[in-house]
Amino acid sequence: MTLEPQAVSNPALPLLVDPNWIPKEPRHNPDDRDRTDQEKKLRIIVVDDESLIAETVAEILNGAGFEATAVFDGAAAIELAKTWQPQVVLSDVIMPGLNGVETGIKIREMIPRCEIVLFSGQAATVDLLEQARKQNHRFQILAKPISPERLISIIRASTEKPQ
Repeated sequence: MTLEPQAVSNPALPLLVDPNWIPKEPRHNPDDRDRTDQEKKLRIIVVDDESLIAETVAEILNGAGFEATAVFDGAAAIELAKTWQPQVVLSDVIMPGLNGVETGIKIREMIPRCEIVLFSGQAATVDLLEQARKQNHRFQILAKPISPERLISIIRASTEKPQ
């Protein structure tokens, strides 16, 4: 899907990525090509009810060599995960319908090795995460906004650890 540049009409929109981020020059190290080829195999579902955020993050991850796709609610993420078998799900926590914690739990039931990374800009997240911990579910949580470099670094680190 090709995205046309769009102006953000709501300046209060809580973006996942830092709006002041400027991409660095592309890497030219030959060793990086092997890593990029390997990362291309990493499938990532980005879930956010704010379509601009989900699509932007997916585009950034695709540009970094991952295979990422955006969906806009938890039910769509679960349906896609059934057939696409992602290695990572990056999800907003507070969403209508299924929240990110519920979505992560359901996807982990289907794909136990899937890394679930949650992000949020809202305080209500703490209660949801505490409920999940009581049920023995653990998730990484990122605060919005986050720089694309940090996000990519966190995804790489989470998928490189022994399963």
